[in-house]
Amino acid sequence: MKFNYKLQRLCGAYYGCPTGEGGSNVVYDSTGNSLISAVTNRIQVLNLQSHTVRTLPIEARSNIRFLALSKDDSLLIAVDVLNYALLISFHRGIVLHRFKFSERVRHMAFSPASSSYLAVTHGKHVQVWCTPRMQKELTPLVLHRTYTGLGDDVTCLAWSPDESVLAAGSRDCSIRIWTLHSTLNYEPVTLAGHKRAIVGLYLLASGDRVRTCYSVSEDGALVTWECEYNDDESIQVEDMDTTDDYDAVGFFTGGTAPAPEESKNTSSFTNAEHLVKGTWKVKNRHYFNQDNAIVSTVSYSERGQILAVGFSSGLFGLYEMPSAANLHTLSIGSNQLIRASALNYSGEWLALACPKSQQLLVWEWRSETYVLKQRGHAYGMRCMAYSPDGVILCTGGEDGKIKLWNATSGFCYVTLEQNHTAPVTAVAFAKASVVLSASLDGTVRAHDLHRYRTFRTLTTPTPVQFLSLAIDPSGEIVTAGSTDPFHIYAWNLQTGKLLDVFTGHTGPVCSMAFQPSGGVLVSASWDGTVKLWDLYKRNIATESLQHTADVVCVACRPDGKEICSGTTGGMLCIWDVETGRLKYEIDGRRDISGGRKMNDRMTADNNAAGRYFTSVCYSADGSFILAGGNSKYVCIYELSQQILLKKFQVTFNRSLDGVLDEVRSVLHFDIGRQ
Repeated sequence: MKFNYKLQRLCGAYYGCPTGEGGSNVVYDSTGNSLISAVTNRIQVLNLQSHTVRTLPIEARSNIRFLALSKDDSLLIAVDVLNYALLISFHRGIVLHRFKFSERVRHMAFSPASSSYLAVTHGKHVQVWCTPRMQKELTPLVLHRTYTGLGDDVTCLAWSPDESVLAAGSRDCSIRIWTLHSTLNYEPVTLAGHKRAIVGLYLLASGDRVRTCYSVSEDGALVTWECEYNDDESIQVEDMDTTDDYDAVGFFTGGTAPAPEESKNTSSFTNAEHLVKGTWKVKNRHYFNQDNAIVSTVSYSERGQILAVGFSSGLFGLYEMPSAANLHTLSIGSNQLIRASALNYSGEWLALACPKSQQLLVWEWRSETYVLKQRGHAYGMRCMAYSPDGVILCTGGEDGKIKLWNATSGFCYVTLEQNHTAPVTAVAFAKASVVLSASLDGTVRAHDLHRYRTFRTLTTPTPVQFLSLAIDPSGEIVTAGSTDPFHIYAWNLQTGKLLDVFTGHTGPVCSMAFQPSGGVLVSASWDGTVKLWDLYKRNIATESLQHTADVVCVACRPDGKEICSGTTGGMLCIWDVETGRLKYEIDGRRDISGGRKMNDRMTADNNAAGRYFTSVCYSADGSFILAGGNSKYVCIYELSQQILLKKFQVTFNRSLDGVLDEVRSVLHFDIGRQ
């Protein structure tokens, strides 16, 4: 058995966080065929042509807030909600540098021409950093300059095509335009014409000059700014870093200084030169009139001259620039806040992301078809099961939906139409083409995977809430355990008839499993017992295995000779089926213990709450036990020696409760603040 497990891909969501309100942006690569999205503290790369997903083998410290990709796709930078940044080699998936910004990062962008600079919002200021080069350097990121002049936090940034001009939009409804390097006689320009915060900003050039600026504010106002130039006077550019262009040693030894037009740095300031005598004026105004909705995201394709605008109501529109003619206006769902949008290089594919439903879609507006449409469970995932051949992954969520995922590609290819009206508590495969689901709504539904419809609904004479589900190896008998009353119900899947009701537990039946030979059902309950039921021989007495604590999970060995049960005391009990005696007992409280949560009044070492396994599984040969619970760890035990062989951490995301072993109480408790 292998023990070096590594994350291969994420299934369940392709954008945002199930428990979070916010989400990061989404970006295309240079080809426009791959979309990069952040899921909690992980980064997903979705290939829209081959329909495959690649999860980068890196983790941020917490949920990712913003992503930026260089022009040549070599560097990817991710900043989390705690302002920690990861500088990543995108192709190799390796972290090159870790850095922390002192202010919240709302937006950042690589310079479009050479990606030599990275502009980052820094509160009311804008910082420009020099990106790493191929030569050896002392630090990968070096601060080039800090730009000021805005009265509130910066919300968006924009580069000119030749990266000589930088513009920033702010929450104070103004726009500030600087030159990257010092330009003689140039003073930064402030453009004021909006009434709400700036959401999107774009600089356009005509020839070698910056001519146009598009700005969009939250109230739906689109302002087109035009720069008029006066070429009567000559303009000089002052370069602060021109040591390479002037060989001082050669000059004093008889050499000559290079001509100004031969300087390699001077040629990159063409736009900045003309801005000295340029005057910005409002050329046109357009308003996106949407009642009770604000503009939440904006994206622009310079090649296609298409502007995409997303609203907080779930509407999005496509507009042809510069006329602002409406091409399409559609909705992706009622009250679905569109947090992020992106247009690929050609402007044909529009990506939209909603954090509330974890929905990510790519829409081709010319053909009006979806290139990609993925949506996770609205309130998180509760249960899952593999198909017998390992190709299909079935998940049940708190929203009552059943989703089927391709384990190879990682995409959800169908969401079953007839959903439950309450959270799904258990799913199981009867055969390769049949999946069953149990829910708190009191029904067990059988779904056909060929036609993707529900062909059988199993109910009880009196309404109950189901907590567990098990199917015999033949796929003919379906059993479900309820919370109140504490009964086990058995149906015939072919006819849908209720065969029998098994009583005897005095607590909710939380877990069940059939022995591989069939006919014997093993049930675990919160009453501290594990019971064995022979479904075909009613005259055989039911065997009960007593525990010292509530039982929360149970599993049968592949040969059917052993049973493993987990209790709330953190113990794993191995029972011999033939004799009914306890063979081994493994204490896993220290192994499964997680970190300290925000509201815990004691340290993680002294807190016994939640230190138990909620799910156990045997290996194929029955020699090992794989166990996990409400913790950041998954443990592998060897049964003959009762020792812990491997313990690996599922996530390092500090946005989740209980990941850190030690938490500074002064940051979370009122007594600490005083």
